[in-house]
Amino acid sequence: MGARIIFPQKSVVCLDAFDPRPPGEGEVTVRTRYSLMSIGTETTILHQKYDPESHFAAMFSFPQMQTGVQAIGTVESVGTDVKEFVPGDLVFMRKAHASHWTLAASDCSRVPANIDAKSACWCGLAKTAFRAAHAAPFSLGGQVLIIGAGPVGQMAVRWATAAGMQQIVVVDLSEYRLKLARLGGATDTFAGTLDRVRQDVLNCGAAAPFEIVVEATGNAAVFAPLLGLAGMFGKVVVLGDTGYPGKQCLTSDLMTRGLTVVATHDHHDRGGWTQRRIDALFFELATTRRFPLEGLITHEFKPAACVDAYRLASETRDQALGVLFDWSGE
Repeated sequence: MGARIIFPQKSVVCLDAFDPRPPGEGEVTVRTRYSLMSIGTETTILHQKYDPESHFAAMFSFPQMQTGVQAIGTVESVGTDVKEFVPGDLVFMRKAHASHWTLAASDCSRVPANIDAKSACWCGLAKTAFRAAHAAPFSLGGQVLIIGAGPVGQMAVRWATAAGMQQIVVVDLSEYRLKLARLGGATDTFAGTLDRVRQDVLNCGAAAPFEIVVEATGNAAVFAPLLGLAGMFGKVVVLGDTGYPGKQCLTSDLMTRGLTVVATHDHHDRGGWTQRRIDALFFELATTRRFPLEGLITHEFKPAACVDAYRLASETRDQALGVLFDWSGE
């Protein structure tokens, strides 16, 4: 018997029993060791914080049986024609919070032996942030302003560091999250709302206003003021996925500065950068310590304590970053 975390109705979380199925042709069955919460997306879905016309409404409804997007596990059995994996292999998968998964072997990525399994869970959100790094693009010697130091913002900081960007400026309400951003390579950090820190941000370097601004909060109200922080012909990359896109308002900065706005989403495979290709790059950088992950797991829960985990993620966002479920024994 397996177990999974579900949202049976709005703002309700519980652990649900299910029967894992055996693998078919080309499939593997994986026993989950750890899964990592995507705090912003999952709490948006849980509390139905989105417009009825939004893509969230089109994709999600209650009961919501799949509640996460990244997990690490051990292959338990393989189906016919599977030669890439054998039982005992540790793999990453883009799957929800559940004790077991049966999925196509091609949807798994091998986890290197020399990386901490808990830290390896960041592979999923790293892929999401990679889409912004590629669309911007982040480049050697460049400068970027990242608004939001939540989970996906932390990953964007680390891609900027790995790319060799010279100035990585981060704004967030939480000093705790900014501390973690500095550990990941942020060169300048500012705690507060954009209105309050605007002038400090503009004064922090000779290259401001910024050639690249990344919106990583998912807060629709942030979009308009950040346009004023982009320089002439700058690019604004929308990485945070808001449930209220109708409230993301343009300002005259778009026209007067000739800005480019590009939106990125997890499923945007641009330039041949597929899930597995990004996974491989992430693991290479992480194992050679060019993508630092220390300190990002801030809380750990057993699945039976899922109510407490989502309460934390919903009510204490400034202190919750990497919320991990430990599935050992499930």
